[in-house]
Amino acid sequence: MTSKSELGVALIGTGFMGRLHSIAYSILPSFFPELPGVRRRVVADVTESLAQRGAKQFGYDEWAVGWEKVIARSDVDIVDIATPNDFHRPIAEAALQNGKHVLCEKPLALSALDAQHMSECARNSGRVHMVAFNYRKCPAVLEAKRLIDEGALGKIFHFRALYLQDWAVSPETPFSWRFRADQSGSGALGDIGSHALDFALYLVGQISSVAGFTQTFIGSRPKPGSSDMESVDVDDCALALVRFENGAVGTLEASRFSYGRKNFLTFEISGSKGALAFNWERSNELCFYSAQDREQLQGFRTIITGPPHPFGEVLWPIPGLGTAFIETQVIQMESFIRAISEGRPVDTDFEHGWRVQEVMEAILTSTRLGQWTPVKSASAALNEKGKE
Repeated sequence: MTSKSELGVALIGTGFMGRLHSIAYSILPSFFPELPGVRRRVVADVTESLAQRGAKQFGYDEWAVGWEKVIARSDVDIVDIATPNDFHRPIAEAALQNGKHVLCEKPLALSALDAQHMSECARNSGRVHMVAFNYRKCPAVLEAKRLIDEGALGKIFHFRALYLQDWAVSPETPFSWRFRADQSGSGALGDIGSHALDFALYLVGQISSVAGFTQTFIGSRPKPGSSDMESVDVDDCALALVRFENGAVGTLEASRFSYGRKNFLTFEISGSKGALAFNWERSNELCFYSAQDREQLQGFRTIITGPPHPFGEVLWPIPGLGTAFIETQVIQMESFIRAISEGRPVDTDFEHGWRVQEVMEAILTSTRLGQWTPVKSASAALNEKGKE
């Protein structure tokens, strides 16, 4: 538990997610005034121009070139990692070893082995560590979890999830780190499919085995500002059949090649007593079917989230005002800062990030082998290590 009234944060990376994290820090007191304040101390990036721009636009006191210069500062309590995936492990482990709390963008690492090492480092540090799976903080998703925990769906049979985007369909889309395995780990699977996997683990339970398939549609892309081409060595889409430890079955699909789908993150869950359906593009709504209704009334009802729902009392005075991406970031930051203040873990800690990475690796392994592949259990691995 911390008694500090203000926590200093060092942001590493000034891209889109770094900007959103910074906005969330800045407005957090408006929603949760009881929490310690967050002082945006310093922002770091790979060039002076990026770091200076980030400090000015995001409201940080200082800027620095290179993350190594800021993680050991005595006025920094939190290191926020919003970089390409290949930097996650070195920055996180160095920050944890310097006694900092760490928030890291998803996916946690390039591989399951890297994620395991990060998880073990985090566990040994005694600090709060969190992977940024912000979509699960949407009030409609939190309400879905509450309904499931209350038994409204009964025994769960099916889980189906899609995460579809269309920004990469054009062969003219420039090459970036998201198309390189040594910087991203995987393509659509880790970039967006990891969020669908987070939903699966959060709402249904641990996954025991998978049968995966991936496809790369465009093998090379133009370098930014050049006619030279760069080879793509990650998946453009990934699909998987999954078996859960509790007997449920599911399907997952992630694609950046789906015209008309801008940020189409959806799930549908079917159980013995009812069903749930959610679509992020209509993030204010949760659809619920109850087989307990009399037959003449049975059908999906649309629940409009508002004050009665999780975090609704601090977000909206009336239902229907809507949930935006930034609001999920604010609720995520609330969970992180409250955990630091109260000295407790978060629900998407590095061990959870390791579990997600294990499932993704099993999907990629299944793709190579062309067969069902078991998912190594992070919990089992921890138990085995504890017995040594």
